[in-house]
Amino acid sequence: MYAFIARRLLSTIPVLLIVAVLVFLMLRLTPGDPAAVIAGDAATAQDVAEIRGKLGLERPVVTQFFIWIGRSLQGDFGESVFL
Repeated sequence: MYAFIARRLLSTIPVLLIVAVLVFLMLRLTPGDPAAVIAGDAATAQDVAEIRGKLGLERPVVTQFFIWIGRSLQGDFGESVFL
């Protein structure tokens, strides 16, 4: 009985990883720049660059993914771009 439960729990790990990668890629592949949305229409290029730096958007995508996973596991889903 316990072996069955353990096997089922272990089989969910690859599924969760695939879902995490797909969600991350969907967020990154959507058109537009989140930093530009946060900065607003009257922002300068330097304002957008500062926000990109604060959000870590200048880092490699793989690094962004692991930071996103780590923060998600802690319950930190980031800041809303619409508030």
